[in-house]
Amino acid sequence: MIGILIGIRVQYRGYEMSRKLSVLSISLPPDLDYDLDSAARQERLSPNEPVREAVRQYVLLARWKTLRQKAALKAVEQGLKDENIERLVDEKSGARRRY
Repeated sequence: MIGILIGIRVQYRGYEMSRKLSVLSISLPPDLDYDLDSAARQERLSPNEPVREAVRQYVLLARWKTLRQKAALKAVEQGLKDENIERLVDEKSGARRRY
């Protein structure tokens, strides 16, 4: 298991909110850790936020690649040309999940 699930209670403007997070520990080479910390500090972000964004982008790209492969296989099965693949991808991507 990569991480553990924890519950956090947050007070915000008098309302109590509960938020669940998965804690992930990663190892970075010292120079990359320094660059991450410097870039995050420059944008006034926690170092966690650029890492979360990188993971979001990675997941979206992985989903896109999978969807593209499925559409290409379906296109071949149906005897379609490459230009029709984009249409199939657009049809399939209607149920996208957002973070």
